[in-house]
Amino acid sequence: MNTGQSKKTARRAKEREGRRSAILASAREVFFAKGFMNATVGEIAASSSLAKGTLYLYFTSKEEMYCALMDEGMDLLKKDLMKALSRPMRPDRVLSELVKAYHGFYKKRPEYFRIMFLSAQPDVRSKVPNETLEASVGKAKECLGAVAEIIQKGIGSGLFKKVDPWIVANTIWAMINGVIMAYEDPVYRDEIASVSLESALDGCLRMALNGIMAVR
Repeated sequence: MNTGQSKKTARRAKEREGRRSAILASAREVFFAKGFMNATVGEIAASSSLAKGTLYLYFTSKEEMYCALMDEGMDLLKKDLMKALSRPMRPDRVLSELVKAYHGFYKKRPEYFRIMFLSAQPDVRSKVPNETLEASVGKAKECLGAVAEIIQKGIGSGLFKKVDPWIVANTIWAMINGVIMAYEDPVYRDEIASVSLESALDGCLRMALNGIMAVR
């Protein structure tokens, strides 16, 4: 391929990526405002100032657009969590920073949190290319792996008991997500729990730490 053809190919690829990003920005706006079930491809096309058929040149379905936003959210969450996990503190304090970072992510970007969990539904996942799903799964595993490494450091230093780091990391991850999902219900949050989400998450972490802290 000559230089002229290479530049033309690169320009087309850049233009395609730009168009895809613009469509995704419109999809983000529509999904955040209306939710997955109520949003339509037609509305996303109108917001993009494109024909509905044009969207299908870039995304195979509404579900794929939704999962692309899930992947976007995972990138943002991963960045926040990795920053917390890299702090030079005792492992138990690092885990506390992790919970604060996740809570902060949810407070700043609740729509992304909701997208990440609805995107796990089988009827959504079945209409999404495997590579899109695998990318997000890989990022989630990387975050969990980093949590497991912190727990392993705590074991190595004698701070934590000899536990399975991967199981504990998954347990803490599930606790955080479960509490936040419960607080998505205003009746539970305001009339049943009657404590702040921050307090509930702190309580979960304390329970987890009490179970793995070594007796000194």
